[in-house]
Amino acid sequence: MTKEEWMERLVELEKDTLELERRLKMSVANERSRKIAGFRIRTEHLHNRLLLVEEGARFLCGDAAHSLKPAAGSM
Repeated sequence: MTKEEWMERLVELEKDTLELERRLKMSVANERSRKIAGFRIRTEHLHNRLLLVEEGARFLCGDAAHSLKPAAGSM
């Protein structure tokens, strides 16, 4: 292998490495976006359930439900 061939191969490897890094960064960013979206969906789900529980308490207990205080450590 000549020096020129070696240099060409080195440039190719460097390009391949940069492409792999770019793909990895995109993959990590996509995964992070999916996780964030999942957290937002779960948060919205919990919020909606909490609203349903509060609405049910108001329906069943009337205004007395407004005087209830949340337990320590609850949301």
